[in-house]
Amino acid sequence: MAALSIKKISILTVALCFFFSFRSIAQPSYEVFIDLNKVVDDKVKVTIEVPEISEERIEYHIPKIVPGTYSVYDFGRFISNFLAIDSNGNQLKTDSISPNRRLIYNANKLHKISYWVEDTYDSKKNNFIFEPAGSNIEEGKNFIINTYAFIGYLDNYKNLPYNVHIKHPGDLFGSTALPKTIASDSIDIFTTNNYFDLADGPIMYCVPDTTTFEMGGAKILVSVYSPNKIATSGITTGYIKETLEAQKDYLGGKLPIDRYAFLIYHFSGVFSGSLALGALEHSYSSLYSLPELHPILISQTIKDFTAHEFFHIVTPLNIHSEEIGNFDFIQPKMSKHLWLYEGVTEYAAGLAQVKYGKMDARQYLEVLLEKIKSATRYDQELPFTELSKKCLHEYKFQYGNVYQKGALIGLCLDIRLRELSNGKYGIQDMMQDLSKKFGKENSFRDDELFDIITELTFPEIRDFFTQYVEGSSPLPLESMLEKVGVIYTSREIKKEVSLGGINFYSNTDNGSVIITDTSNLNRFGKELGYQSGDIIHKFDGVKLNSGNFINTFDHFKQTHKNGDKIKVIVIRLNQKGKLKKVRLKGHVIEKDTHTKLDIKPNPAPTKKQKTMRKSWINK
Repeated sequence: MAALSIKKISILTVALCFFFSFRSIAQPSYEVFIDLNKVVDDKVKVTIEVPEISEERIEYHIPKIVPGTYSVYDFGRFISNFLAIDSNGNQLKTDSISPNRRLIYNANKLHKISYWVEDTYDSKKNNFIFEPAGSNIEEGKNFIINTYAFIGYLDNYKNLPYNVHIKHPGDLFGSTALPKTIASDSIDIFTTNNYFDLADGPIMYCVPDTTTFEMGGAKILVSVYSPNKIATSGITTGYIKETLEAQKDYLGGKLPIDRYAFLIYHFSGVFSGSLALGALEHSYSSLYSLPELHPILISQTIKDFTAHEFFHIVTPLNIHSEEIGNFDFIQPKMSKHLWLYEGVTEYAAGLAQVKYGKMDARQYLEVLLEKIKSATRYDQELPFTELSKKCLHEYKFQYGNVYQKGALIGLCLDIRLRELSNGKYGIQDMMQDLSKKFGKENSFRDDELFDIITELTFPEIRDFFTQYVEGSSPLPLESMLEKVGVIYTSREIKKEVSLGGINFYSNTDNGSVIITDTSNLNRFGKELGYQSGDIIHKFDGVKLNSGNFINTFDHFKQTHKNGDKIKVIVIRLNQKGKLKKVRLKGHVIEKDTHTKLDIKPNPAPTKKQKTMRKSWINK
């Protein structure tokens, strides 16, 4: 059902009962109460009746970080008026240890906890939170409830069940993949077995615009919020169905889940200088933040985003290390396998589209070429396992490479597997074998994965991981692509307008483009006076962000020549620690550059190359 009216809410409730089954949960449990009808200063109140405990002191935790984000967000910053109360209504003493940890004294008397939660979407706090990972409180219109932003747990008690009672305006519907019972027209109850499952289940409340369908044995929900009713779930579902058809075939004709929810929030305008464009995966759902445009105009974006996020049902849902299987929300330990979680997922999202008829071969090769170009903006000598383990701090500016070089690692591994098996076994098969070996409940040890994959596949694969994932050897793209009948051309030296000799990072969390290294500034960069840490606000008259910087820089290189004057506005910290805008001026210079020319199918492939290409992309 798409674009349902308020009068049809009861019909919607009945229709979705098959989708969200209620499971009774025995005590002890957390009983959580949230009233969306009472919004005060853009905040809502959360009250939690806690299970009985014996400790004299205990900590209440709100996550510092959550799975899938790879960024420290400190969600406890958005909690205020924290109270711990005994069964007689008396307040217990508490202390704030950190933004995410509240210490409660006389905890053996604790009966309930209450506090107010501010949303993140329009917050003025520093450390901007990527919208799909955050929360929205828009009274009477929209509530994005990433549960971990509203609800925490008592230390050492996160394995207990949760019953979350949400009171909401009668004309709003709560879309989610969490088990749910509708107690009345204005009260929903969501149930989970533990905090991990609760944190894994976002909820979106809005006037219902939903579509449901079945695919590959799974019941799928698409829920859309479009403030000006420009986008609809009906049209959006068409593009999602197209993508899921390819992914179903890629996964062997059946999806490894029984339900899934696509929660799509369309924003009008720009938040906090960010395009707010992106998505975040969960085991049985994904939450999207997209511009409010007609779905036709962003159809490929919808396909690409949903393809990537949905494929996370394979990893990390069914393939994950102990660091993810027992995730620490306060002191997280990072896995060294982002090449698998994000890189192979990104690779599979494109591969499924081309292999099963949703993208032509030439278009797919252009996707690969763009990833090759984008990967060069990052440190190519940094071992990928090191990037993964230290992505929160030391290498956070290198994180974006998981979607570029990470996907290319998947490409090279896939072709190498097919070469060793004469086209009979690839990364598609490897992921299915790993899923069968582990599954949702079983984690692998981080240091053992490469050896496990080698045992499942071929002895030669261990050397691949040693050289290209643990090591810093450049990926053998030319030779690998040649094996599948694709010509990846050699280098060409040409003159190109310089950006000044800077290294920079596109922060998709807040949309900013940040200069990370000025150690190799050329004459142009020195004349401008770039400094490490500068945020490029305007470049050659164009306001810069993570969505337009590539086109802006390309246009600059195409339209300027040696000696042209240029103005740049950066945002930097002054000596008093405050941000200010600084205007820079300089004269353009040209430099010699090495450019990849093209990537295209070999017009006269050998018989072996034809066989390999057919095995690879079915073309």
